[in-house]
Amino acid sequence: MSALRWAGFAVMATFGGFTSLMLVGYTVTDVGGWKAIGLIAAVGVPLGLLCLLAWLRPSVAVPVLAVVSLAPIAFGVLQLLDYRRWSDWEDQNGPVGLVLVLLVGVALAVLGLSRPAEAGALLLAIVVVPLVLSMVGAGDQWARPLSIALVLVPAVVSGVLFLLAALTGSAEQSSSRASRFAH
Repeated sequence: MSALRWAGFAVMATFGGFTSLMLVGYTVTDVGGWKAIGLIAAVGVPLGLLCLLAWLRPSVAVPVLAVVSLAPIAFGVLQLLDYRRWSDWEDQNGPVGLVLVLLVGVALAVLGLSRPAEAGALLLAIVVVPLVLSMVGAGDQWARPLSIALVLVPAVVSGVLFLLAALTGSAEQSSSRASRFAH
């Protein structure tokens, strides 16, 4: 397995782990009690199942994760339609957009170990598409969603690394086939 795949995985896994710890900490301190446990489980259980699916059955995980990737994009559409409302709602209820990207992105990082092209493309889509939609929806306040999205740079880096891994893997396979036919 290529170093680029592992680098893409490591970037997203590190970012996901660190951000998850922060989100869990805020959930426990701000929400507290059984509600906090329920919210953590509502994200943690699907995340674990998606990661397990991506690891054990990558061919099944690709379409499943493609559909699940629509969740952060749908949130971007909501922000396009009424940025102020959904931005205020997120301020009151927590960073839903970030949680959606983490939920899908970490599972995509696991998928990237076996299917880097698909994982890379979907990782870029779940970050870039919602960002562009929210920037358009924010109008002259476009810098606010852009500044908030800077926290997602590691997900973009991971997506690019997976795409590079797919490209270099394709090139290596092509040269390997060509050398076999030459002999």
